[in-house]
Amino acid sequence: MDILNEFKEYLEKNYDTVGERNTIEAYLRDVKQFITYFKNEFNEDIIDFSRADYTEFKIYMKEKKSYKFSTINRKTASLSIYENFLIENKIRKEDTKIIKKRDFYKIDRPYITRDMLPNNTIKKVRLKAGKENKRDYAMFILLDVGGLRVSELLALEVERDIDFRMYSIHIIGKGNKIRSIFMEQIIYEAIMDYLPEREKMLNGRENKYLFVSNKTANTGKKMSRTSINKLLEKYCIKVQESKINPHIMRHDSATGKYEEGYTDMMLKKFLGQTSNVTDIYTHPGGEKYRENKQ
Repeated sequence: MDILNEFKEYLEKNYDTVGERNTIEAYLRDVKQFITYFKNEFNEDIIDFSRADYTEFKIYMKEKKSYKFSTINRKTASLSIYENFLIENKIRKEDTKIIKKRDFYKIDRPYITRDMLPNNTIKKVRLKAGKENKRDYAMFILLDVGGLRVSELLALEVERDIDFRMYSIHIIGKGNKIRSIFMEQIIYEAIMDYLPEREKMLNGRENKYLFVSNKTANTGKKMSRTSINKLLEKYCIKVQESKINPHIMRHDSATGKYEEGYTDMMLKKFLGQTSNVTDIYTHPGGEKYRENKQ
């Protein structure tokens, strides 16, 4: 078994949760690129690496590939996880990390105000879906009002996660962390209206996931992230608006909660984030922003 397969097993053991599958694939691609680079450039079969190796690869990413700083940070993070694997499996002789905090570029995020979010597009998409398809409407409401990640949305299970009696939705997020959000009336009604349509689609077949398609009704699996992206793109075309990413609805949701008075701690719990979320996810109007910064 080569080192990439061993690393894949390590990732699946430690990161294989509903929100981490794409992360695992990204880690593997980045480390494979790192290994391939040394094979192609220096004819070296690299497994462990030195500070000089990382520095050489960073120069390659910056000068030869002209990657954005955010991309270099992501690939550096992948190599840092790879280091954890090397150390934990005694492949590296010394328990010392080579990649340091200083290796990550500090990126100043441009401030985005509420009126810069595609609010009109989101509203149009929600209204259009509400008129045409109860499943699509329920999904968009959970993304835009509930603030769920796409991976979290698609992993929701009817029996396990939806508590109509307590008006609560249990979400398994990144790192297998469980959080609960209050099922606001608009979410409650959207799901309740969709459930009869779901039963018709299943037609006696079993599928534990809340959201199903004609394809997944036959397989018992969950819908794919790609299907949500295509679905949202379809609605943007219907309402004659520019394409938006489903993740922007999470930003819209966080901004709404912030304007309702949510603190940073409340937003962290609502979104399932561990880092500061106010600057990343919230985009209040300019006056609100200046008021809170004074």
